[in-house]
Amino acid sequence: MADHRRVLVVDDYRDAAEALQLLLDADGFECRATSDPHEACAIARDWQPFAVLLDIAMPGLDGLEVARRLRADSATMHMLLIACTGYASSQDRASARAAGFDAHCAKPLTPQLILRVLEFASEGSHRVADDLGDAYGGAPCAGL
Repeated sequence: MADHRRVLVVDDYRDAAEALQLLLDADGFECRATSDPHEACAIARDWQPFAVLLDIAMPGLDGLEVARRLRADSATMHMLLIACTGYASSQDRASARAAGFDAHCAKPLTPQLILRVLEFASEGSHRVADDLGDAYGGAPCAGL
C-alpha cells in the first residue's frame, strides 16, 4: 500500500519539478521529482507514492501515456493521478479522464491549491473525483 505522504512529481521542466518538490517537502510530504517521464513508472513502482503529479506535455512520452502505463501495472494502478497541465479545455479533461487521471489541475498552479488538493486526498478520500469537483467547483482543479 502506498504511503499517504509520498508524492512523485513528473515534469519535463526540471526547475518546476524541483520547486514543487521543495514546497511539498516543506509541507511535510515526502517527495521525489523527475524530469524524465520514462523514469516515472519505475520510480512509482519501486517507491510506492500515494499520488503522482504529472505534467501532460512532455517530449518523447507524454503524461497521458505515463498515466495509461501506471494504470495498467498492478503495482501502481491504485495511485492517485493528478494532471498538472496547461491543457485545460473540456477535451483535454476528457483525454485525461480516459487515460486514467483522477483529477486535473490547470497551470499555473498556486502552492496553496496544490497543497490543498494533496492534503484533501491524503486524508484518505477514495472518491477524489467527486470530492474535488465539489470542493473546487470544477476549476482550476477538479476531479474527473
